[in-house]
Amino acid sequence: MGRGGHTAQTFALVDLLGPDFEYLYFIGVLDQLTPKKIKIPGRVLPVLPPRLLPQDSKIMSVVRTVVTLFLSFMYLFVLRPAVVVSCGTGLTVPIFYAARSLGVKTVFIESMSRVTELSITGRLLLGKTDLFVVQWPELAKKTPGAIYGGQLL
Repeated sequence: MGRGGHTAQTFALVDLLGPDFEYLYFIGVLDQLTPKKIKIPGRVLPVLPPRLLPQDSKIMSVVRTVVTLFLSFMYLFVLRPAVVVSCGTGLTVPIFYAARSLGVKTVFIESMSRVTELSITGRLLLGKTDLFVVQWPELAKKTPGAIYGGQLL
């Protein structure tokens, strides 16, 4: 998860799904606020976000992404979830690639802020998930492989 809208949408989805599932929360190592917002308990798994600071170099972003890919692979290999769901944060790409390599189902829900075009994360994952959901009918019409799922918030 990330900060702001992605987190709010994720928690709205978790609230809709309820406590009958076991949750794993992938959260950036410097994000101290998100774990405090968790209402339905689950295991918090720390990962490195691609960019910790706006001034970070592209090389460091690549290194962090590779580390997150490795961490995600290890977490998913040991914990074996049935499905990994994300509401669009940049952390999603390496986590989903690790999940796919292990045969874990993936569901990507594009951020509701993306009305007319996909986010970078959405563009990187389109066609590489088991289910790709957008929150605006206009975006579903122009995005092959996406389905309109309504809005989370």
